[in-house]
Amino acid sequence: MTGIEFNRSPQFSLGMEIELQLLNPNTLQLVDGILPLLAEDGENSFIQPEFNQASVEIFSPVCGNIHELETSILAILSRLKTKCQNLGMNICTAGTHPFCHRFTTVTPIPRYIAQQTASGYLADMMMTFALHIHVGMPSGDAAIDMMARLKPYLPILLALSASSPFWWGHDTAFASYRHCFLSSMRTYGMPPRFKSWQDFADFFITARHAGMWEIIRDIHWDLRPQPDLGTLEVRVMDAQPTVKESIMLAAFVHCLILYLYDCRERKETGFLLTPLPWLMEKENFFRASRWGLDAHYIEDHQGNSRPIRDIVQDIINAIAMTADILEEKWYLNLLAQRLETGPSYIRQRQVFKSTGSLKAVVASLVRELEEELTSFSKA
Repeated sequence: MTGIEFNRSPQFSLGMEIELQLLNPNTLQLVDGILPLLAEDGENSFIQPEFNQASVEIFSPVCGNIHELETSILAILSRLKTKCQNLGMNICTAGTHPFCHRFTTVTPIPRYIAQQTASGYLADMMMTFALHIHVGMPSGDAAIDMMARLKPYLPILLALSASSPFWWGHDTAFASYRHCFLSSMRTYGMPPRFKSWQDFADFFITARHAGMWEIIRDIHWDLRPQPDLGTLEVRVMDAQPTVKESIMLAAFVHCLILYLYDCRERKETGFLLTPLPWLMEKENFFRASRWGLDAHYIEDHQGNSRPIRDIVQDIINAIAMTADILEEKWYLNLLAQRLETGPSYIRQRQVFKSTGSLKAVVASLVRELEEELTSFSKA
């Protein structure tokens, strides 16, 4: 085998995957409910299992715009919630469950069992939940080029999405402990740089021959090409408690990718973040994971840093015209407001500070999603 075909998808189309937590409605502890849920579920419902049995992943169809994506995700989640309630479960999501203190029960699928065998004790601890956004690419070369251009923005997306301050009943002092934990696993973390689609394909085939993985889905980088789907998949973000938050991040990613693509095509230079030496890139990821929106981002080779909040505002200003074209300006305005109110990690800590109860934190996550789905069902 000398190459991998990239099946192009509609250019700049959108897709989304959200990993959700399955809960006992009384204790709000994670419950291994994916197998009965799959047994109850019909075909073509846009749900699938994940690595641990206390998780369910929903995925959208290919969507032409952000409004179609939002409607699709709300409808899928509404159906999922009803199915879970019928089975005596509830749902919510965030990057981690605040007080889960047991090992993972791995979903009995050969691929997941192989991952458990390879990862050892790390697999036992892997109770994390993510938001993945797919954007359609016109070619494999375009996907690889955009992968390089988007890579400096990944710590920004991590800070904006951070929703995992608690782990095994402890405040970790991290905004996104999920990312910190996953970075310890061999197939996760920062993606390398590649010159072209062929360069990536050669790398993948060589790594597969070396026994590193079998399929591209075994690569869990924060950003990866998906040749079967014809997309670039952004995987760095924590799962978001509400659809509104997921959609505003999707709009931000969508506008940013189109903006970067236009800069490349027209050879224009607006406000752009540039690649840095590996250790500086790693530091930016750590800062975003540790301090969230309060982090300072290293933005040049001289080591100069600025608050992430300021950089996000610069990015929003730069992509404003693109947002107008895509009719996504409203979502960017919501994202700008988030710079003041903060992501979920701040809300979770506020609940814990006022109640002293991590169960109350999970209850607030359940409530946030429930109120949103109730409003959708009444519309």
